Amino acid sequence: MITRVIGKVVDAGESWLEIRPHGLGIVLRTHVTEGTAASHPIDPGEVSLFTRIQVGDDGPSLFGFESRTEVNVYEALIGVSGVGPRLAMRILSALPADRLIHALNRGDDKALQSVSGVGARTAGRLVLELQGKLVADEVAGAVPDDSDEAIEALLALGYTRAEAMDGMSRGAEPGMSVEQQISAALKALAAR
Repeated sequence: MITRVIGKVVDAGESWLEIRPHGLGIVLRTHVTEGTAASHPIDPGEVSLFTRIQVGDDGPSLFGFESRTEVNVYEALIGVSGVGPRLAMRILSALPADRLIHALNRGDDKALQSVSGVGARTAGRLVLELQGKLVADEVAGAVPDDSDEAIEALLALGYTRAEAMDGMSRGAEPGMSVEQQISAALKALAAR
């Protein structure tokens, strides 16, 4: 399995990059979001992408992502019935990962319907299956490093991981005990 590609961009399109990996005499066409394609024009600089391979009727296709969050969101999207790899990339092109996670967690199916190819039924299915299951980087980065035990306690109380991370990011602070973190997160969640 190819999980990462590091190399030079030798050609580019609106939603793909052709990358020549270092030391290999091949060029890999990698499907990417429009934002990724725009940020990596053809130049001698190096690009590093996380990748996933999907095998379809027309053979294997390589999909590239700039962050682990994008990979996680992509994998969650293609796990929803009716959403294939190309539609998932179209969704990520229109709504970057953090914005998409926020839209899903808010149940904002109108934002999802703004994407070409996503109708009311698909948007509803995405919200139903993914709401509360994905966490944005900015929320995860604001949670104290020693919060794993407190997050697990919030999950045991019935909160989703997204809700637990949100409560921790808004209430808990570094240096708090686990009990203090849980209490602060619960207060923050109750104040929403």
